[in-house]
Formats: sequence, C-alpha cells, structure tokens
Amino acid sequence: MKKIYYLFCLVAAVLITACTHEEEDLFNDSSANRADATIMANIEVLTGASNGWLMEYFPASSQEYGGYNILLKFTEDGKVTVSSELYAPTDAATSYYAVKQSAGILLSFDTYNEIFHLFSDPSDPTGIGGSGYGMEGDYDFLILEATPEKILLKGKKAGGVAVLTPMQGSWSEYISDIQAANDAMIFSKYELEMNGQTIPVTISNRTLTFTYEENGDTKSQTASFILTQTGYKLYEPIVIYEKTLGSFTFDATNELFTETNDNNIKLIPVIPPLNEQFVSGDWFIAYSKLGTYAQTYFSYCKQNYIDAIGEEIVYAFMGSALYGKFGFNFNSSGYGGLLGYDYELIGEDKISLQFNMTGEGDGVWYHNNAGFHYLLNPFGYNSARIFTLTTDNLIKPSYIILTEDSNPNNSMTLSANQINYPFRN
Repeated sequence: MKKIYYLFCLVAAVLITACTHEEEDLFNDSSANRADATIMANIEVLTGASNGWLMEYFPASSQEYGGYNILLKFTEDGKVTVSSELYAPTDAATSYYAVKQSAGILLSFDTYNEIFHLFSDPSDPTGIGGSGYGMEGDYDFLILEATPEKILLKGKKAGGVAVLTPMQGSWSEYISDIQAANDAMIFSKYELEMNGQTIPVTISNRTLTFTYEENGDTKSQTASFILTQTGYKLYEPIVIYEKTLGSFTFDATNELFTETNDNNIKLIPVIPPLNEQFVSGDWFIAYSKLGTYAQTYFSYCKQNYIDAIGEEIVYAFMGSALYGKFGFNFNSSGYGGLLGYDYELIGEDKISLQFNMTGEGDGVWYHNNAGFHYLLNPFGYNSARIFTLTTDNLIKPSYIILTEDSNPNNSMTLSANQINYPFRN
C-alpha cells in the first residue's frame, strides 16, 4: 500500500511539473503586453504606406447602398487624412484615429471627420440612405488582417468587410478618374447575356439585381458593387447558371460591360424611353424652374396657406421613393406625405398625368388644410394633362422638362438631383 502511495505522488509531481513548464512556454508574457505588441504592429502597418491606402467601403450591413472609394493616410501622431469619391478630387479632411483593444484589435475613427463620417451621419446628407439612419456606416472596425500588402477590416456595427490596399499614384487623379467613370458607366437598366440567354438586370444605389429562370423557378440575386477606373467590382462574387460573376470591365467604344474573367458574359445597358425614366425616378421641383403657369399656383399656395401655418417646404418631387407609389412627394417643416397620381405612357416621350384623390402620410391633411391642391394643379388635377418630355441626356438625364401639349406656358423643369427648399431655388 505504501508503494502505491509513493508511486501516485511521483506521477502527480511529474504531471504538475509538466503542466507548469508548458504554461511557462505558452504564456511567457502577459496578455496586456501581447495586446500592446499587436496594437503597435498594426499601427506600424497602418502608417507604413507612404502614399496611404485605398479603401473599398460598403457602409451598410446588407451592402444595400453599394460601395465607395475612400483614401486614407495614417500618421504616427494619431492623425488620419481622408478623401472620397463623393467629394471634390482635391478635398481632404484630417482627424484623429485610435488603435485599441476591444474584443479584438479595433481601429476607431474616434473624432469627427467630415468626409469619413458622412457614411454614418443619421441626417443622411447624401440623400442615398434615409433620414434618421443615413447610409448606416461604421466608424469602429475590427482589424482582421494587417500586412503591408493588404488590410482587412470588419465594421463593428454593420459587420461588412472593407479591403485596404496601398494607394498608388495621385489621390486627386484617382478620384477624378472614379468620378469620370461614374459619369460614363451609370445606366438605369441592363441585360445580362450569357449561355445564349438574356437576363434582365436592374440597378439601384450601386446594386445590381439579376432576375432569371432556373429549373422552372424564378430566382433573383442582388449584388452590390463598387466603381473602379475600368468598371464594376462586386462586393462578393455571385453564381448564375454555374458561371461566377465577380467584376465587369467597361467597353466605352461599344457601350457594354464584359465579365472580367469571361468575355462571353456581357452586361449590356438598356436605355428606357424617357417617359419610363420619369415614372421610375425621382424628379425634384425648384420654383425658378417652373413656367409662369405653374409659378402662379405655387405662389398662391405659399402666400395664402404655407406661410399662414408658419411652415416651409423642405423638398418636393414627382416620384415613388418614399411610399412606393407614384405621385407628388413632399416634406413641409418635417411633415411628409404623398398625393397619388395616375399616369399613362404615350409613345416614348409623352405622358398623361392626373391626381387620383389618394394620399399617404400627411398628404391628405396638407391637401385639405394647406392648399396643396394648388401645387398639384399644374401636373393635372380634376382632369388629365398631357405632357411632352425632353431632357439633356437620354442615357443619364440630369433633368426632365414637362411641357403641356395644350398649354406651352405650363412647362416645368424637374431635376434628378435633390433640391432642398424649392421656393428658395
């Protein structure tokens, strides 16, 4: 019995010694020191790119607003300088950043940066996202990988992955190239040709939606993309008919895209008739761009109703973005609504419009109490009005002019870009 006891003690002593030795080998430094070392290594990578980094950034968790090019230059004194394709090529903003431990190593843009925080601004200054939440971007990112060749970041809130690569060449020239590509390559509708089939493709906020038949079922895939100097790059590849689509290269001569790794797959722009573009877009109103007929009605409504209730129209447009129904959309001192319109497309450049006596949001109240029926009259109220539509660029209209066939004085130029405070413009 004594031998057994001594043997047990010997084995236990060996095991304890072995475990203790292993722990000393594995954890010969404190967790705090290891975290500090990792932080310093990441800062060294961030600041090591002499010309900064090109960031491919998809702000929302579902990538529903597409991707954007951002340029970043980090310095050892904790500052970061930022440029973006949504600003002028020479614009840059400098703020502070931090690299710290927070359930992993975190890169935080922890002081306000006009350019970078645009993507997380809840007031939605771009008009791309929505009021109250904006483009749902991050300003805190987990560092998944950091090497001199590539940095991978994951948004702490949205969870999207951003890729950073060392920036080559002039910042301003690169942004100018991206903006020129945007002007040249943005279309409102496409067809995808592959495997002898044609698939309709729609585009919205830098996302492509592919709708197709497979095994008797209708399928739909949406893919977000970022603009490059030569085409579109998808956030992640998608597979259609056993073909992988990852990026598209634009052929300006033939005005089409080809899949970068398969020239047999083509993304072909489809130019819808102008009246279709009118009812599928959002077209903003400015008082100065109205003809004399419409100005009379707008002035009467403002002077006798809007001013009387102490409000101001923030924006007004014809479209369907807010409620999914086409009509006159507005925001008056924070109160919004829609007054619905029926329409008939005539040929390719004519449209018949008439108020259909419906409303959404606060639309009915403003119609009945704030004289908004006067604002509707030029577009067609008790009876339909027929308009001929003209524009500056059928491929990408910056405005559409509605001219009533029976009354040339009723001519209204509506803008594709958002116009705030229409009575001031």
